[in-house]
Amino acid sequence: MKYLNAHIVLFINLLLLSFYGFSQELTPPIHNYTSTNYKAASQNWGIDVSSNGIIYVANNQGLLSFDGQTWELHPLPNGGIVRSVFVNENRIYTGSYKEFGYWTEDATGALYYTSLIPSVEKNSMKSEEIWGILSYKGRIYFRSFGGIYKYEDDKIKEIDNVVSNKMIVYRDSLIVAVRNKGLFYLNDEDKLKPMANQKLLQDQLIVDMAVDNEALLIGTREALYTYTKKGARLYPDKKLLNIIRDSELNHIMTTDQSLIIGTVKNGLVDYDKEDRTQLVLNRNNGLQNNTVLGFVQKHGNLWLSLDNGIDRIELDSPIHYYTDDTGELGAVYDLAFQDGRMYLGSNTGVYTFKNNKLRLIEGAKGHTWNLSVFNNTLFANHNTGTFRVVDDSFIPIENTTGSFNMTPISGDSYFISTYTGIINFNFTNNSLTRLDRVDFPVKNIAFEDDNIIWAAHPYEGMYRIQLNSDLKSVKALKRIELPRGGNTINTNIYRVNNHLALYNGKQWLTYNSFNDSIEGFEELAKFNGHKLLLKDREFYWFNDTRKNVLELTNFDNSTIIASEKLNTRLVKNYEKIVRKEDSVYYVALNDGFASVNLKKLFKDMELISISKPVVKGFQDIEKRYNLNELPEIPFKNSRNISVMTSLPVSDAVGLSYELKGEDSRSGVIKNGSLNLHNLDHGEYTVMFTALGPQGKLSESSSFDFVISPPWYLSSWMKFGYVILFLGLVFCIYWFNKLKLRKQQLLLEQKFEKEHKERLSALEKERLLNEITLKRKELANTTMVAAKKNEVLMEIQDELGKDKNNFSNQFKVKHIMNKINKAVKNKDEWKVFETNFNELHADFFKDILERYPKLSSKDLKLCSYLKMNLTSKEIAPLMGISVRGVEVHRYRLRKKMKLDKKENLSNFLIKEF
Repeated sequence: MKYLNAHIVLFINLLLLSFYGFSQELTPPIHNYTSTNYKAASQNWGIDVSSNGIIYVANNQGLLSFDGQTWELHPLPNGGIVRSVFVNENRIYTGSYKEFGYWTEDATGALYYTSLIPSVEKNSMKSEEIWGILSYKGRIYFRSFGGIYKYEDDKIKEIDNVVSNKMIVYRDSLIVAVRNKGLFYLNDEDKLKPMANQKLLQDQLIVDMAVDNEALLIGTREALYTYTKKGARLYPDKKLLNIIRDSELNHIMTTDQSLIIGTVKNGLVDYDKEDRTQLVLNRNNGLQNNTVLGFVQKHGNLWLSLDNGIDRIELDSPIHYYTDDTGELGAVYDLAFQDGRMYLGSNTGVYTFKNNKLRLIEGAKGHTWNLSVFNNTLFANHNTGTFRVVDDSFIPIENTTGSFNMTPISGDSYFISTYTGIINFNFTNNSLTRLDRVDFPVKNIAFEDDNIIWAAHPYEGMYRIQLNSDLKSVKALKRIELPRGGNTINTNIYRVNNHLALYNGKQWLTYNSFNDSIEGFEELAKFNGHKLLLKDREFYWFNDTRKNVLELTNFDNSTIIASEKLNTRLVKNYEKIVRKEDSVYYVALNDGFASVNLKKLFKDMELISISKPVVKGFQDIEKRYNLNELPEIPFKNSRNISVMTSLPVSDAVGLSYELKGEDSRSGVIKNGSLNLHNLDHGEYTVMFTALGPQGKLSESSSFDFVISPPWYLSSWMKFGYVILFLGLVFCIYWFNKLKLRKQQLLLEQKFEKEHKERLSALEKERLLNEITLKRKELANTTMVAAKKNEVLMEIQDELGKDKNNFSNQFKVKHIMNKINKAVKNKDEWKVFETNFNELHADFFKDILERYPKLSSKDLKLCSYLKMNLTSKEIAPLMGISVRGVEVHRYRLRKKMKLDKKENLSNFLIKEF
């Protein structure tokens, strides 16, 4: 199984290769590259391959290269047509019109051109084009139709001014085909000398030559010759010569087994030198153009430069295709082999295929579902019935309804699954018995035991049918309900490891006879979603329709074969693989079939290699970088980074990458270019791994690069940031210090102010207390004085009333005068005035300024009124009666010209 696992994947991968040319013969895989693919001119004049597998093509727009991943065009500085290309060591030599030189790879991986024309002697090269280049004894020779030039030691020397068509190295000599003069060799003096024994080649236009062991093959437009020491003679195969004559020979190449001829009119001829058979590949069976302008073989592939496009042919492929380009065959549903003949059953009929020719059997037109060979007889399940194929005749067995399949019972008896039921068919007596009660279409049948069969309905699922012992009548019939969610359309029934296996497009089920129920098939659980295509001895072929992969298994070991194009070639829902012999398989395709030689396939698999991926270029949005140095990309240029990779010699089926660094990414590379967008700055490593068949991985290659930080994160800017930060810290410190000092001063000022305010408040409070105290003292003093005067005045009044009763009138009068003097004591007024002024400073000054005509008596009354004393309280102080106070108040009001409504005390208190 390990051997099978190691080789089987190529079978499917090659099977699914894209093939664009069609003909009625088996052809190897042909891969077409159009001008749209390689993005250059359609015409390609020559082709060569380097030692590491890179293809170089001489194209009308310049030099084309293909590294297994991408095509690149390298135009000449003058924009000329490249007519020839030759790879020698690390140089690619090209020839053009009045121009030849070489291309080399610079440190960035890009090709640059060096012209050798400046080394040519002046006027040596006229209007010539270089059509051939080769290496001989370490020198490079360039051939035009007008001369031959030798490049040695960085110098160009013209060998001879002759018209030549071809040059080649044969038996350690440089051989030149001179037009209409035959073969010449170059001697040590760089002179052309005619070769011996070439009379047959005289006057022949030689277009190409190739070395075939000891012989030299010489091709003209219409013939092929062999040349040895004995001379020249026609090639000894008239059939091949006829093909050459009709096709117009253009190029020759030999291998150990084959002679490959490129023609002008008929594409490519692959001639087997041993069995003298030939395979013609042209526009009708896959090539893009019938004019082969050049070819080269490398690593099992033949590359063709065509007049229109580039093709790659796998001549030794174990896979060969038959594809019907007419549409007559249609989709192939089945293949069968009987009596050495191959039969195809398609949606258009039953065909025979022999000697690469397709022929419809008479009467077999129409949709054919299945072909079976039993007892050396070919049976066909057709849209119109069931038929036998005998001597290319379509003989009906039962044609009342179409049929899907045939299942052997025993001996010569078979069950035929038809559109309307099941028929028991006995081949010996040609009897047909339709099973009663089975009146629905049946796609296929499987036996549960000798008397119980399961029938698959195309739309309604499964039926379990118990038969009587003669197997010609039904004893019991039951429709089987699938588990919830099970699909009933296109449900199929199989026998797998002696178990009934049901597949409904998603899940594998089996029948449990003990509890009469349908349940999951554990052995096939991992194959859910896999359709069974073929039971090949101990192996089973599955098709995973969800992922488009094939899987070959014996349930102990499995081989998964992935293919993105699986359903583009296989017939959807009717995939079919047929084994013809131990090593030969045939696969039905929607436009033909494929032949697969597994023995050869396994042999070729041993040569499969998965090369290590190569980084061939690295660039940002502005420039390419030297691959020999660590690229350091400016941050402003890192928005789009491209890493170009190549796999020139590899059987890899994919290329993956993993990016490690500040950003981590992984994925698959397509078209050989990895584009990385918007990466952060830092150091990166990108790992490349090629993926081969069966998941085998190549040795990983890595590439390192650095993205510089942006200008604002550079070292100088970081140093500036440190200085700025320190300056900012200092400024903050200095600012905080100033702020603290200012705050301290403010606090001191506030404290001083509050202290002063506190002292002022205390002083004010003290003064207010003093004023209050003085006011109280003044009030008390005034009240005491008033009380005293009031008492004195009462005594004076009493004495006045009783003065006549006193004997000493003089004494009484003297007493009354003393009382009167005491009442009107000026000293008391001065004391009052002094105390009053202390409380009401500038009162008298202010009132006199407004009312200068006021008398001292008026001022005295004003002061008493200012103290809010009543007339009764004022009267004793002034030594007058209350009436007198009122009269005085009235007069004072008049002097002040106050309104009658104005309260005099309130006015004085308010205004002064």
